[in-house]
Amino acid sequence: MIHRVFSDLPAFKEVKFDSGFNVVLADRTRESTKKDTRNGLGKSTLISIVHFVLGGKLAKGMALSHPELDNVNFGLELTVFGSRFTAIRNTHMPKYVLLEGDITALPLGSDRTPPRKISIAEWTSLLGLGWFGIPAVSDRKYRPTFRSAVSYVARQSKDAYSEPFRTHRVQATWDIQVHNAFLLGLAWEDASDWQVLRDRKKLLDNLKTAAQTGIIEDVFGSRGQLEAERVRLKEIVARTSADLKSFKVHSTYDKIRHEADALTAQIRELSNQNTVDERLLQLYKSNVKQESKASAADIRAIYDEAKLHFPEAVKRHLQDVETFHSDVIEHRRQFLLQEVDRLTSELAARGHRVSEISEQHALCLETLNTHGALEQYTRLQEAYANDLAKLRDVESRLKNIRDFEEGRNSLKIEMAMLEKRARDNYDERSKQRETAVGVFNENSEALYNAPGRLMIEISDTGFSFDVEIERKGSTGISNMEIFCYDLMLAQCWSERQIKPGFLLHDSNIFADVDDRQIALAIELAELKSREFGFQYICTFNSDKLPIREFSPGFNIIQFTRLRLTDQDETGGILGKRLAPFVAKSKRKAKLKQASASL
Repeated sequence: MIHRVFSDLPAFKEVKFDSGFNVVLADRTRESTKKDTRNGLGKSTLISIVHFVLGGKLAKGMALSHPELDNVNFGLELTVFGSRFTAIRNTHMPKYVLLEGDITALPLGSDRTPPRKISIAEWTSLLGLGWFGIPAVSDRKYRPTFRSAVSYVARQSKDAYSEPFRTHRVQATWDIQVHNAFLLGLAWEDASDWQVLRDRKKLLDNLKTAAQTGIIEDVFGSRGQLEAERVRLKEIVARTSADLKSFKVHSTYDKIRHEADALTAQIRELSNQNTVDERLLQLYKSNVKQESKASAADIRAIYDEAKLHFPEAVKRHLQDVETFHSDVIEHRRQFLLQEVDRLTSELAARGHRVSEISEQHALCLETLNTHGALEQYTRLQEAYANDLAKLRDVESRLKNIRDFEEGRNSLKIEMAMLEKRARDNYDERSKQRETAVGVFNENSEALYNAPGRLMIEISDTGFSFDVEIERKGSTGISNMEIFCYDLMLAQCWSERQIKPGFLLHDSNIFADVDDRQIALAIELAELKSREFGFQYICTFNSDKLPIREFSPGFNIIQFTRLRLTDQDETGGILGKRLAPFVAKSKRKAKLKQASASL
């Protein structure tokens, strides 16, 4: 319940509210001209102050965000958790609320000594728990919040008066379903779960669309192609893994490899030398066989021939010639035999050396064949890791495809199960539903002498709400549908131990409504608020009061808590007339013009 609205503005019109029916009137005085208006007197500003102190945002363009109201305190005296205290919020420091008075019953931890400053998050959490029973902590993404719930108790903007189940123009489906189900005492958890499934369905639909258009082909790919690639990579990975397990790293692998290369070069060099010597040995052996002594007749013939041509040069006797020739032949023969022995010996030595080197070379090759270098092992590991990563990626993409297909199937099953659960809960809470429907119908019939209908249904998309009042030819029916719905909520909540205890309406709710229905609505609100013990607060333009339509004995003046007037600038709730808002661009232009004139 709200007992008082106040501010530290010097001329602010403080207003006190009682239990039951309360009215704030805006008067047009005799001195007013047609240019004067009551739209700037503060009826809507009063509701904005209530929302601001109750944790609402200080939105741009609203009266409280005006530069002239910077660093101004606004406060409410209210009852929460059975304690009556005041809450004050400053426009310059809107992140905190100052609590004063009896706050001992509030869940504020060990420090309950006033004045106590708490954050807006703590404040709205406290109000949600104290007025609506909303837990401060919940593991649900979509759940009731104090700010959304209180917007049905105190409708703020013109958009809030478009239909009963919506408090602002752009309101999510889940918000409408969750909060109306919560306020009506239905299983709002079902509406919350429906939105979770709708999110999943939207994601799957988007993935399906993206897959069909080829946007995420690289993410998913063809299932058949991915399966074939998975088999190929699996074989490669298995093979590389086996190679790694059998791989032996030798610490001096590179040294052994260089030694083997050197031994190979030595063997090649020795083999080349043997080839040359073997050819030379064959030549020497052949020459030894061909080497023999010359006959005496041949020598004599040569000797005679030499004397014939060189008589003076030939001084020796034939015997000397024969002896000399025999010596030459013998010396040459001995030389060839010695060379044959030398070459044979060297070939044998080189053969032995080649055998020794070949054994060393074989040992090196055996080590190189059975072991590997660390670099080779590292490259093998890198190849294994790369192929394994490719395999995991393909497997992940295959899993995504399976999850996508299974997700669509499981989503259908979960939605069907949720719909069944919601229908069961709908039947189990038939008492709450029937009470709400009955009270709404009773309220609408009191206004139009015709039955109204509050319809609450369960479909495959969640809760659906609708209202209808059969009264053709009357204006403002939609406004009265909202009035009957809100009044019904106030009546139902008044039966609970935890409750906000008030209902606040702006004069917009009576716009375009017939005087007869306005009078009936005001009297109905007075009757129900008194009968059920809740507080009803409304703002009204005095010249729109259907005085002639009120029942005999009903005096609206006795319920009037504040009268605002357009007689002068101090007649509004703020006690001053605020200058019109100036757009930033215009303000900059004016400043530029002023500086230029200086």
